[in-house]
Amino acid sequence: MSTLAKRARTNSTESDAIGQPRKIPRLEDADVSGDRVADSPEATESRAMGRTLNVIGTSGNASVTMFAGDYIVYPTAVQYHNKKREIHTWLKAPDTSVSYNAARKKHQAGTGSWFLDGSRFSQWKERPGSVLWLYGGPGCGKTILCSSAIESVIDFCKLLPSARGYAYIFFDGTMAQSDTIDYIKFTRSIIKQLSSRCGTMIPDALIEMYHACDDGDCQPSESQLERTLLRVLETFESTYILIDSLDECVEKADLLGWIQNVTSVSSGRLHLMLTSRPEPDIEHGVGSLSSVDKIQIGDETMTGDISAYLDARLQSAVMVKWKEPEKREIKRTLVDGSGGMFRWVVLQMDDVKKCFNKAELFLRLKTLPRGLDEAYAKIFERSEHKKALIILLQWLVFSERPMTVEILAEVLAVDFHANAGPIYKPDMRCERPADIMRICYGLITEFQGTVKLAHFSVKEYFITHITNEQFSHSVIAQTCLAQLLRFDKSGALDENLPGSSDKVLVRINTSFPLAQYAAVNWVSHFHRCGGSSADYPHLHQLIVKVFASPSTTWSHALLSWVRLLNLAITDDGSLRYKDNLLGRTLRSYKNARELPLDASPLYYASFAGSVQAVQCLISDGANVNSVGSESSTRPLLKASEEGHLEIARLLLEKEVNVNVMGGTYGTALQAACARGHLELATLLLDKGANVDVVGGEYGTALQAACAGDHLELATLLLDKGANVDVVGGKYSTALQAACARGHLELATLLLDKGANVDVVGGDYGTALQAACARGHLELATLLLDKGANVDVVGGRFGTALQAASAGGHLELATLLLDKGANVDVAGEAYGTALQAACGGGHLELATRLLDKGADVDAGGGAYGTALQAACSGGHLELATLLLDKKADVDVVGGYYGTALQAACAKGHRELATLLLDKCANVDVVGGEYVTALQAACAKGHRELATLLLDKGADTDVVGGGYGTALQAACEGGHLELATLLLDKGADVDVEGGGYGTALLAACAGGHLELATLLLDKGADVDAGGGAYGTALQAACAR
Repeated sequence: MSTLAKRARTNSTESDAIGQPRKIPRLEDADVSGDRVADSPEATESRAMGRTLNVIGTSGNASVTMFAGDYIVYPTAVQYHNKKREIHTWLKAPDTSVSYNAARKKHQAGTGSWFLDGSRFSQWKERPGSVLWLYGGPGCGKTILCSSAIESVIDFCKLLPSARGYAYIFFDGTMAQSDTIDYIKFTRSIIKQLSSRCGTMIPDALIEMYHACDDGDCQPSESQLERTLLRVLETFESTYILIDSLDECVEKADLLGWIQNVTSVSSGRLHLMLTSRPEPDIEHGVGSLSSVDKIQIGDETMTGDISAYLDARLQSAVMVKWKEPEKREIKRTLVDGSGGMFRWVVLQMDDVKKCFNKAELFLRLKTLPRGLDEAYAKIFERSEHKKALIILLQWLVFSERPMTVEILAEVLAVDFHANAGPIYKPDMRCERPADIMRICYGLITEFQGTVKLAHFSVKEYFITHITNEQFSHSVIAQTCLAQLLRFDKSGALDENLPGSSDKVLVRINTSFPLAQYAAVNWVSHFHRCGGSSADYPHLHQLIVKVFASPSTTWSHALLSWVRLLNLAITDDGSLRYKDNLLGRTLRSYKNARELPLDASPLYYASFAGSVQAVQCLISDGANVNSVGSESSTRPLLKASEEGHLEIARLLLEKEVNVNVMGGTYGTALQAACARGHLELATLLLDKGANVDVVGGEYGTALQAACAGDHLELATLLLDKGANVDVVGGKYSTALQAACARGHLELATLLLDKGANVDVVGGDYGTALQAACARGHLELATLLLDKGANVDVVGGRFGTALQAASAGGHLELATLLLDKGANVDVAGEAYGTALQAACGGGHLELATRLLDKGADVDAGGGAYGTALQAACSGGHLELATLLLDKKADVDVVGGYYGTALQAACAKGHRELATLLLDKCANVDVVGGEYVTALQAACAKGHRELATLLLDKGADTDVVGGGYGTALQAACEGGHLELATLLLDKGADVDVEGGGYGTALLAACAGGHLELATLLLDKGADVDAGGGAYGTALQAACAR
């Protein structure tokens, strides 16, 4: 098929393209929860494609051709890179290199050699499936040692970058709340790091997860991340993961569970190294692993490192005043007293260097503190600015995001003892921000502009002996509010001065370093210290002041607060997607992209959750039914969503409309039920809330309660007369919601109340399909016992059997078949149950389906046939089974056209050989790449291309986005492949595809050697065609 590239316009962007050309039916099965069609390589891959696409963007970085009446976009190497960067940004993985670089900066040359040069570390690097656990007490230097191991592993992996991958993580209890790495962030980080080691390629598992999350419109669930990580770990022949300070992980139990699971299911490619304190739960979790090698870091192992560190410090310029006898005494005393604690030695050396005569030196050496706690106690005792020191540490321990010296200097500018309550006083500001480091000397450190605690043990001591969390949050909240009240006058922020929002924000952050932090985080600190019920009168006084204007107008402080929030939202788009108050609020708006300035002060008082502010505003005559341009800005909706019971009660006492509509959840009752607020829902129902109003994300309050597994709430709603079968929302019915989320008790309750088991609608079509998709055997059994129709068609999977087969749920599939399920009913994403099973690599399940008479050649779905599904996923045994069952090797259909093209596109040589041995036609035309040869060349699989050519593949078949195999090879920069094709007689000037000719493809990609080769082979330099017109235009466009 000959095609000519044409130009056209589109609203699409280059970011739409990923890995494959853009023209393929989309699988219409979006699920904003992040869980959708189970691991289906090509089905999910196709979700990047729209139903139709009429060409490219205008940058010139993509090619386009028309195929079967549709223009198709073909991504270039630049777009591969851009798409990879886009997916990595969507992952929101923490940057672990910052911690690594900070640790390397502290590393003293010559330390750690006892471990790095030892046989146990070398054996760990070489032995597949090995686990190495280094453990020791606080301050023994585990993090620095781990950073040295990481450096060694990086160098080791660089020797064979295509075969060895690595990733690392530093759990750091000294980080700000926003930077703290939890279990979810851990999985995101490891996935991203390993993906980054893959060059320009993106791991299939990551692409599939991205597509399964509506191409990045929603975030992946924990289970999706875990499944993806397991598959990404298999990308390399050897994968090295190093985890530092496991004991400082805030979700340690989850991480230990993952470690136990991954070491049991790993294929032997994984090399895992851990460091931690020897805490009982870690000893039990890690110590029970069969292949673990345990190394204790103690006095004996650390003596050499401490000695090397002291030698270096004693040779520094500041110690030149001491002669060798004094230096020997310093070293001996500190080594003997260290107990293997590197951190203790560092603190003592900081003290020793301040001594100005021998008497003071020897007195200091004789009165050394015993252990870290005594060392920290001495620092606090000697502090000349103890109050300032405590306030600064409260911020560093409990702040929501990292601190700078500029912000910390502002923190000290609040007078907590003023007669009128805490107030900002500019003359109390630390004039020289660098003095912050002097006030907190020995307890904090600065790296790349960020100030943090010097060690996790500082935080432990501070919380145990100096302050408590609730009080500290109250101090921070009061400081933030005092800062905002600084702007309680017209034009205080100068935000209306000329300039873009980012320039305005830079100006504000320069003039008022604490302002943005205060605006974004004061509400969080307010609730962390106990909220409206907290016994901090000055705190409540400050909040009321923010709202203290007549209720129909805004105070200047309130206006400044909301404007600062909106500047922050404009600056950081990710705030919209965070699972916090601000993120939930922004997502509730239909049109607004920021907080509306036409909402009432009462709405913002409800947003903040301050009972005292709401009382004040209502007393001043505020309209409780007020609403801005966004329907969700009704005070009752926000109070109900956030669970502010007393605020809701105040509003209802003033006869607010209890059934008002708007926002994410439609009604106040649905909002309360979705978020699990039982008392609030009870209050709303007592005040006359309509239990069956339809609207919002979950359709009804009952469906919302069932989706959230809130049994008491669902019981309450049913007792109040809720209709169990009202249809609406993402799950269509409450029963489907309960089944999709795996809530057996709730499903039983609904069925006992007469729920219709076969209502069709929503994401999963039926409750039975929902249960099967999620692998809930007991639920499926319950539904079938209640008479569920096993073959109802609908939803994302089509049938319950397809849903079970896609997920590899053998027992469920067997149950459905035993109940008479039709094995060949056609569905949506996968075409048939057999295709679904084969796409996921579920051999036993596929065997069961075939034994039940499944049609081996039934078509449909993204794969076209079961054989293509198996070949796309690289499942050799499955393909062999299907061929033994007489599968037609040359059936055309689905994404790749044929099974052979699928195997070649994915680089599965054994599968391609099997198919060819079964007489697959090497030149069958169809699918994404038109021929198997073009697929192999587009993906750079030289051995596969050689195999196909040896089997007689035609080098000059024209069709598809690349036109010819030669053009495909040239676009990807595959010099050896292009040489092979030309040696096999490929016509250098065949026209077709998005680029027109092979020469244009090479020039568009910037491949000089390839262009030279083609010209040497007689390529016509002036041949026109494709998106660029001529080779010269293509080269210039790049």
